[in-house]
Amino acid sequence: MSYINYLIYRFFELIFYFFPKVLIKYILHFIAYLAYWLDRKHYRIAKINLDLAFGDSKTEVEKKKIIHSSLLNMVYNLYEFMVLQRASLKEMDKKVYVENEEIILKLLEEKKRIIIISGHYGCWEFSLPYFSMKYNPLTIISRKLNNPYINKVFLKARDRQNLEMCEKKGAAKCMIKALKAQRLLALTIDQSINAKQSVDVEFFGYRASQVDSPVRLASKLDAVILPLFAIQEGFEKHKIVLKQPIEVGANLNEEEIQRMSQKLSDLLEEQIKKRPEDWFWQHRRWKLYYPEIYKK
Repeated sequence: MSYINYLIYRFFELIFYFFPKVLIKYILHFIAYLAYWLDRKHYRIAKINLDLAFGDSKTEVEKKKIIHSSLLNMVYNLYEFMVLQRASLKEMDKKVYVENEEIILKLLEEKKRIIIISGHYGCWEFSLPYFSMKYNPLTIISRKLNNPYINKVFLKARDRQNLEMCEKKGAAKCMIKALKAQRLLALTIDQSINAKQSVDVEFFGYRASQVDSPVRLASKLDAVILPLFAIQEGFEKHKIVLKQPIEVGANLNEEEIQRMSQKLSDLLEEQIKKRPEDWFWQHRRWKLYYPEIYKK
């Protein structure tokens, strides 16, 4: 079955390589349309999350529109995942505008250790390889793809993109090594986790778990935290927004780590409220503390 899925992957790769862009766009929109109507499990999860986050402040029509747009955003990301395997920096530059680019250039000039934080938001599949090729080699925390054939293609592309992946097991040593080697380190903070290296935060007014590694590493290794939001502005049109870097200070205690982690959570929440259609609503963000809402 893995090899069949690999062949399907290669088939779509050929379509995306040879078909006109305008036709590819319609194909992607059709896939998102099918997912919206056929994948009721993820529609239900997204609706539960939207009800929790916004309550009655958004209408049912608005919520349905956000779910559809979020699915289209995910399809766009899957498309980017495929086409970026062979894309050059010159080709990628044509698709993106970096807002506040001077921030990353200044930090690199000053030889700062940099921890990029973001979420599963907008064109995240585009932003990381682009930053790794454009500015500085980058390290992320990831896991092997379940399909060994596709994973081999994936690893080959990441190597070409100067993008290193750390396995979750042993990730701490890998992250420290990356920062000491002056690599960029990119971490997502919007997944529900049940691990020792997590902290409780308030997210849209509800308790949620969040990785505390960005704050702990920044405090121990004198690194700055750089919030990044990759906004999807249409088919192959992206905007990467850099926020002001955050200095966390050395030797933070547990209370200070929690407070700083909450600040990062607030930044992500603020961005999602501005453009909720760019966030991946289909994952169970609050499952650790509110598992019952996903069982209804």
